[in-house]
Amino acid sequence: MEYEPQSHLTVIRNVNRGLKTRTLIIKALKSGCTSIEEVSKTTGISYQTLFKQIKNLEKEGVVIKRKGRPVKWFLTDKGQRSILIYRV
Repeated sequence: MEYEPQSHLTVIRNVNRGLKTRTLIIKALKSGCTSIEEVSKTTGISYQTLFKQIKNLEKEGVVIKRKGRPVKWFLTDKGQRSILIYRV
């Protein structure tokens, strides 16, 4: 599987499952999904897993949240960069 370069984190250990999940989240956000519910429906990933991984992406500066109902998530400039695709 090809992983988005932004799915590789510096603050936690990267394992294949996490890389895959973060790649799916980034792709869903790039396609226009903004809420955890939309991302969950698009990717089939549970809310708990999504929330954990999206918080990791937020710590890395890849995503940012906008408060409101529902909370909306967006890719930052860093999150939109796709120069390299990593293969694992």
